[in-house]
Parts: sequence; C-alpha cells; structure tokens
Amino acid sequence: SAVIPLVDSTSSLDEKNQLKVLESMYAHTQYTYAGDKTLEAIESAVQKANGGDLILVISDANLKRYNIKAGEVSKRLDRHDVHTHLIMIGSMGEEANQLARKITPKGHAQVCLDSS
Repeated sequence: SAVIPLVDSTSSLDEKNQLKVLESMYAHTQYTYAGDKTLEAIESAVQKANGGDLILVISDANLKRYNIKAGEVSKRLDRHDVHTHLIMIGSMGEEANQLARKITPKGHAQVCLDSS
C-alpha cells in the first residue's frame, strides 16, 4: 500500500510511542510485496498535509529499477507550504547518491548507508 499510517494528529511524541512507530516501520518492511509505491505515497502525503507539516518519505532507493526519475519525485515533493524530505536507505551502487543530487529543491533528499 502507498499509505501506511504510523501516527495521527492525536499521537503523543513520547519515547514509548516513538518506539512503537519504529517497530511498526520495521514490521512493515518484513511483509511488503515487491513493487514501488514511492510516488503514490508522496502524492497522498502531500495532498493530506496542512501548511507547515513535515513529510518524511523513506525509500529503499531502488527507484531506477521501477523507472522512476528524479524529476518525477521532485515534482511530487514540491509544495512550498509543507516541508518534504526524501530519505533513501541503502543503494545499488551510486544510485541513491546520484538521485539525491538531482532532487529539487536541493537538500530535500538524503542518503543513509550506515544504520549504526
């Protein structure tokens, strides 16, 4: 699914709930089918966002495999009243770094290769 609710507007941000969010994110990765929903997820989050909201998009960075171009991602991340950031975890070679350099606005895409 492109939409996986992890928190809502009434969720507290204490450490216990933060841990629950991380556990839920981890659980979803174990049972996700192959395929990419990155573009659909960004579109859904941006449409639902209120001004000033922060949207973090976390992707495995295998976007080239699904023929997803940086321009397509940038277009969906571009909403001036919402803070959007793409975090790519892992990479096939230099794919994630190359994509991050092409995402606009600059600085809205980061690559995480080391989880320690």
